[in-house]
Amino acid sequence: MKINFLLILATNLFLFSACQSQHQQSIYLGGWEVTLNGDKECQKFIQTQAVDKKTASNLWSSIELIFEDNKLVEAYDYEEGYKTTRPLKRKEKGMKYQDVVPHQMFEIDEAEQSDSYLGDECPTDFTLPKLDFIAPFQYLGFLSNKDEAFRWLPFDLHLAAPIYLNFQYVMLDYSDPNKPVVLNLKELEEAGNSYEDELKVDSEIVFEKMNISTQKVNDYGAGIGHTGIPSWIQYPDIPTCPKSKKTMKFLMQLTSNIGIKTKRSNVSSESDWMLQYFDHLNFWSDGDLYIFFEPESKVICYIIQNT
Repeated sequence: MKINFLLILATNLFLFSACQSQHQQSIYLGGWEVTLNGDKECQKFIQTQAVDKKTASNLWSSIELIFEDNKLVEAYDYEEGYKTTRPLKRKEKGMKYQDVVPHQMFEIDEAEQSDSYLGDECPTDFTLPKLDFIAPFQYLGFLSNKDEAFRWLPFDLHLAAPIYLNFQYVMLDYSDPNKPVVLNLKELEEAGNSYEDELKVDSEIVFEKMNISTQKVNDYGAGIGHTGIPSWIQYPDIPTCPKSKKTMKFLMQLTSNIGIKTKRSNVSSESDWMLQYFDHLNFWSDGDLYIFFEPESKVICYIIQNT
């Protein structure tokens, strides 16, 4: 009788444990700057920054969220793999679980041969957007969707942005992949320009070509850039597509330490100091370029952040 009782107790404990594990779910996020209250910005952060457990443990900063019965019950911060409890605020406890797909990260490196590249002359079949004020677009390169990291793109993508303009966002509609149209022209017209004495409407800066390749990694890597999830220099600034109203998908992040020199330029200045900003590809001198794309609406977004 005693043996039967112990057997039944053990069985019940096993079933209870199994039931508990079935209702417990975890989400891992790269980064830490988020309020876990389930609002729109929180949902965008979770959707954009989701990674697997291995990647989270390798990143310099990440979060683990634990849900029971689809409600947030615990959270942990990881700093270079060291785990500490993340106290939940009253408005964060009980946040609803949302399904997310962890992002695979790819490191971007220079390659001898590749279909994708940065810099180079603007192809004759691609039309750079034109602005009537002093903020010329620069051709930045080409991404082939034959590359595993960019396979989700609906077509091969030419990159172009007015990188010498102090913009918050640059939104381009690629409904015609070879003739993108500026969607936020008014905002760009009102943006500042730190190079008013150097740039003209017809200013042209052409960068040398660098072939690039990608390889899977579980952190931000040591290359010239990466895909998967953004590593924010400032606070997360995840864009919403102005056409579809969907959260835009992170495409890639490039640093200013790429090492791509200027091939030719018609920019002149009385200051040799100012000319240094035009002798190589950079993003506000020492910043990073963040690129997002929404495949349904075919809209691209450029953001620059620096220290």
